[in-house]
Formats: sequence, C-alpha cells, structure tokens
Amino acid sequence: MKIFDIAFKDLTRSFRSLFAIGMMFAAPLLITALIYLAFGGMGSGEADLPATRVVVVDLDTPSKGAPDMAQALIEMFNDESVSSWIKVSTVKDEAVARQMVAQQEASLAVILPEGFSQALMSGEGSPEVLLVQDPTLTIGPMVVENMIGSLIDGSAGARIALQTDLERRQELGLPPDPAGMQVLMQSYQDWFIDFQRSLYHSPQAAVVTVAPSTAVEQDAQAGDLGNILSLILAGQMIFFSFYTGAYSMTSILDEQEQGTLARLFTTPTDRTLILAGKFISVILLVIVQALVMMVAGALVFGVEWGQPVNIALAVTGQVVAATGLGVLLISLVRTSSQSGIVLGGGLTFLGMIGGLFTVGIPAMPKVFNQIGLFTPHGWVLKSWRACLAGGPVGEMWAPFLVLLAMGTIMFFIGAAIFRRRLA
Repeated sequence: MKIFDIAFKDLTRSFRSLFAIGMMFAAPLLITALIYLAFGGMGSGEADLPATRVVVVDLDTPSKGAPDMAQALIEMFNDESVSSWIKVSTVKDEAVARQMVAQQEASLAVILPEGFSQALMSGEGSPEVLLVQDPTLTIGPMVVENMIGSLIDGSAGARIALQTDLERRQELGLPPDPAGMQVLMQSYQDWFIDFQRSLYHSPQAAVVTVAPSTAVEQDAQAGDLGNILSLILAGQMIFFSFYTGAYSMTSILDEQEQGTLARLFTTPTDRTLILAGKFISVILLVIVQALVMMVAGALVFGVEWGQPVNIALAVTGQVVAATGLGVLLISLVRTSSQSGIVLGGGLTFLGMIGGLFTVGIPAMPKVFNQIGLFTPHGWVLKSWRACLAGGPVGEMWAPFLVLLAMGTIMFFIGAAIFRRRLA
C-alpha cells in the first residue's frame, strides 16, 4: 500500500541521518552515562577508598597500671572494621617513619610523643601528635586524622567519668576505689570503641527516618542512586522522544521547500493518505526509539523498567503524546528554519516545565510536580515513575488516559492545520 511506502520512505530518511541517530539514541545515553560516571558508578554500593598505609612511632612510656593510650590508638587502626583500607605498622625511630613516607612506602606517619597517655588521662597540657603525610594523598590521611581526634575526645570523656566518680565518692564519704576505677575505665573504653565502630565504620546507618509515600510519589530514596539513575535515564528518554516526534515531521517542511511534496500531490494518491503515511512514520520512529532506549538502559545501566503491562501503558502514552505534540508544533511552523527555534527552544522549555531536568533530585518542592502536569512531558514522567517504582497497574491508568486524550487532541488539530495548508 502507498501509505506504508510513504511511511517506509520517511523512516529510511530518518535512519540515514547521523544527526537524527545521535539525537534519538546517542545523546540521551551519553548524558546518562556522564552522570553515572560523575558519581563513580551509581548504585554499586561498594566503597572504593584506596588503602592507606599508616606507620606509627610510639615514643610513649606510660606508668605502670596506667592506661596505654598509644596502644589503644594502634588497636583502633587494627580494628577489623577498617582493615580493608587501613594497613598499620609500627617503628621505633621517627627518622625511619619519615623516610618511609618520603619513599611512598607509607601514606602517613603518626608520631606519638613521650607523655602522650599521661597528658590525655590527666588533662594537663595537650599531647602534640605529629602527622607526616604523603602530599599527593588527601582523603585517607584526613580520615586517619579524624580518627585520632576521636580517640582524644574519647579519652577526655573517660577522664570526666573518673572525676565524676571521685567527686561522688567524696560527697558520700567513700574512699577512692582503684579497682573500681579500672573497671569503670575499661567499661567506658569498650563502650566508646563500639560506639565509634558503629558510627563511622558500620555499613548500617545509625539513624534512618522513613516518611510514608505512595509508589507514584517516590522519586527514589535519597541514598538509592540506582533508582535515581533509572529516573534520569527515563527523563532523557522522554525529552528526546518528543524531540524525535517533532523532528520527524520536519520532512514535510523540507519536501515542501524542495518542491517534492508538490510533485507528490500531482500523483493519483490522495493527500490524506500522504499525510497519514508521514504520521505513521513518526509513530513508528518514536516506538523504535523507546524500545532501543529501554533495552540499552537495561543492558548498560541495569535499569529494571517494571512490569510488562505497566511498560506497555507507559510506552503507548509516551508515543501518542510525542507524536501528537510533534504534529501540532510543526503544523504551526512555515519554514524549516523556523523549526529550529521550535525544536531547540520550545521543546527544551516544555521539558524544563515538565520536570525532566530535575528528575531524581531529592526533596524537590511538590509544586514543581504540579506545574509539570500542565505539560504532556510531566504526565509521561508521572507514568514512568509509577512504572519504575513497581506500582500496581491501577496507578498507570490515570496518566495513560490523560496522555491518550492530550496526544489525540494535539494530533487531530495538527493534522487539520496541515490539510488546510496543503489543500
């Protein structure tokens, strides 16, 4: 049939254009990939902190029976919770430790001075811990420095606990209890170590606050980078599908300016069939783009698009809306030079209003979502949110019916304008 011949001709024209291929497939995937790489591979959930080699010089000689805070520091570095990225060793000579750092055999040298334990436990004076680090490193040494500061703060807490115990005993007329003080110190030290391990090294969050939300309203949890990536890719797919719908219709403008459309109208083929063939090519092109983007998203980024029925409703709504808006916009344009403004400015503005460029950003004001529903872009995004969240089919029908109505109305208005102009 001639209608399909015309559609196939326009499809071939689009797929022969490197610009069209780039805008349909390469651009949305490239933008998503750049965001993915900017976060070091989103959704992996694995730490990639390089190993920090720490060498400790222990010059401290605590008195007999007194806590050895230098040894406590070394034990903290040897704790199993940080063993995957801190490798600690000890030497007796400061010069040797400095040389190890200079030769990059160690990332950081920690030099504990004489009287380190006494100063911490008595509160008299401030222990000056000397840190010598490889100047090419930043994160590892900074974390180690914070760990040392945490230990010093903990010792201050232990000292306050001992002072409080002594003061209470004096108030009650009780003599000091060295054995009890030792138990108190050990208990505090055990608690503090467990607290620090849980707070800084445990993979479990210390406090989690969860606000109730429906599947449609979930924009992915703040820490769930995998869901955010899925929404970003969906937003890019939506934006460029509308671009494809409008760009495909510019073939009418090109053929009109080149005179080929007028020659085509001189043939026995009805003009309605000619326009129908071009409209079908737009629909098929947007469908192909959506399918390719979904397959690429699943293979490259591991996106789980949702249930088959939900996907079918989301894709259908997107295709109808993108085709309808494309036909309407290009019907209002007289020349191909004017189409550049519509494609570059108009569709970008609608995409921004529709929320396609802020999708995935946590804690966005709800008013932005409400404004987006004044555009077909916002309704398509609402549909894909429900689909990606794995919501029930019932959540898909409202956006699907709205998109079906909007796309159909825009399509018939644009088609009527084309028929009147080309009559």
